[in-house]
Amino acid sequence: MTWKDTRSHISNFIINSVDYVISIDETGIPSLKNVNAESPDYLRWFTITGCIFKKDDINNIADSIISLKRKHWSDASYHNHRVYLHSRDIRRRQGPFHLPKDEYSNFRKELNTVIGEMPVTLCSATIDKFDHITRYLYPRPVYQLALSFMIERITMFLSQMNATGVIILECRGWREDNELLTQIVNVLNTGTSFISAIDLKRIKGVYFERKLTQNGLKSYWPFEISDIICYRINKYAITGVESDNFLTIKKNIMGYPNHIIGRGIKKFPR
Repeated sequence: MTWKDTRSHISNFIINSVDYVISIDETGIPSLKNVNAESPDYLRWFTITGCIFKKDDINNIADSIISLKRKHWSDASYHNHRVYLHSRDIRRRQGPFHLPKDEYSNFRKELNTVIGEMPVTLCSATIDKFDHITRYLYPRPVYQLALSFMIERITMFLSQMNATGVIILECRGWREDNELLTQIVNVLNTGTSFISAIDLKRIKGVYFERKLTQNGLKSYWPFEISDIICYRINKYAITGVESDNFLTIKKNIMGYPNHIIGRGIKKFPR
């Protein structure tokens, strides 16, 4: 069986065979149930974000992240597990991020510096679910729709660079992962309204990894970065406000400086 048939894990051999590794994460809930005009943002809006890393930059990025962790936590660990940079925990100062006020402030600034200096290209798709269900008689499933937009943007980037890449997604469960894989493979096999199946062959695989290794001693850092960045893009897409956190990543968004909206940040419906 191949990666198209069942959930598979990525290997160094696979990474070395392509030019880019793309980590995808989401913010919000894809379900269309119980969505109305008064729904809180986390129920009304769904954002999916891709972080496109050049293979040759991966080791340097990993070094910068582990250096940040080691500066604030002994051996980059908390309760015998590798510190995981989870956006919600950071914002709420939970777990390892329940630091003294000054140290927490310094950590946030240093995290922004690491992210701001990171060589990464960003693209995203945000769905206003309430607008989606009120505008269309038969609204498409949200995750599938957002994923199609994402795959289009990833493929356009790879085509522009005359390059190939692989997508990595966070493991959720065997059944859920294989259902998602089937959706992605269907898109790759048939193409979209804007991208042909031939062009989509630049995506050489879709793989699944866990946030942490089984022993908890190492984390899969691309998911940490895509989680943090996805939340920032989600907030910008909803409010239109360019916060300091958003400005940290703005220059890395596909289409910068003149065409971010519609390219790197897709909003649907418009």
